[in-house]
Amino acid sequence: MTRLLEADPLPGYPPEIGRWLWAMEELRRRTLRLVEGLEPRVLDWQGPEDDENAIGSLLYHIALVEMSWLFLDLEERGFPEEVRAYFPHPMDTDGRLTPVPGVALADHLARLERSRRVFLDAFRTMTVADWDRRRAPKDTGYEVTPAWAVFHLVEHEAGHAAQISSLRKRAERILGV
Repeated sequence: MTRLLEADPLPGYPPEIGRWLWAMEELRRRTLRLVEGLEPRVLDWQGPEDDENAIGSLLYHIALVEMSWLFLDLEERGFPEEVRAYFPHPMDTDGRLTPVPGVALADHLARLERSRRVFLDAFRTMTVADWDRRRAPKDTGYEVTPAWAVFHLVEHEAGHAAQISSLRKRAERILGV
């Protein structure tokens, strides 16, 4: 039997947009599989290198970056109060991702789910013309389209998913989990 591998656009979006949003959702499913059943000490493990981030910090960062691209870059405004409440910690501290130890995996997963719903809802009414329309966020020195931002978010999460996979394997081996 042959498996069919295709990218079906998410329903409710124009196909050009829906295919990229499908890619975001497919990658999120992979990220969630990577952290399934993760023990708290593995979630917070940073490894022997001082510059490594814990899996929990990466999960927080993935959601925060998604909201940052949506609100600061594409909508060119600050986070709404209800979204700001999901993110009590800054993006980084002293040039590194802000560590967020002691946060339960369920809380990280809920944050990822909430931020993704906000993101997808914002794209519900987007037209193909809006998808390709440039935005020039204040004080950034660049212009960006939603198409590029979504591509970047797919690339961003894929890179962190690889980190998460590697960190989990190493942490479980070293911690004897």
